[in-house]
Amino acid sequence: MADAANPSSKADQTFSSADHIRQLNEVDKDVARLIHSAGLAIQALTNARSGDCTADTSLESHKARFKEATSQYFALLSSIDVRLRRQVYALEEASILGPEPTSRGGEAVAAPGGGAGAANPLDVSWLNSRKDTVGKDKEAELWAAARGFVEHISNSAAVDKSGGKTDGGPERMQTD
Repeated sequence: MADAANPSSKADQTFSSADHIRQLNEVDKDVARLIHSAGLAIQALTNARSGDCTADTSLESHKARFKEATSQYFALLSSIDVRLRRQVYALEEASILGPEPTSRGGEAVAAPGGGAGAANPLDVSWLNSRKDTVGKDKEAELWAAARGFVEHISNSAAVDKSGGKTDGGPERMQTD
């Protein structure tokens, strides 16, 4: 009942595009703070001197600094995770992103008109499931070129050993 009496309830709140960008900017700043707290946690595990020359180097102070830095790290990580999930839900509500399928068993079937069952072109699992033979084809091409090069070298060596020189072809490559 308290929410019904309060017209500015968070459940009824609508955000503009500028609000979403501002929130993402705050998340971006918190990611920098997250990395900084991770660095502080790692620094607490080392004997490296910080800028403060009067810093206590006892084991207990290292433990306290590590505990403080890791608790800040996990609090920031949780906060960032929640806020990014909210942004994803906002994108889903605006039909910019489709909702994530509940099962990962099969490939999503594209619904006409891009409805809720449509395959999402931004979904990483969908992109990764596409057939990618470019790397394999290039590797096969390189192996064939290497095989041809080795056969050419071995044929040139066989002709030279028999006393004849190749018919105006390139000279042998010297190797170590």
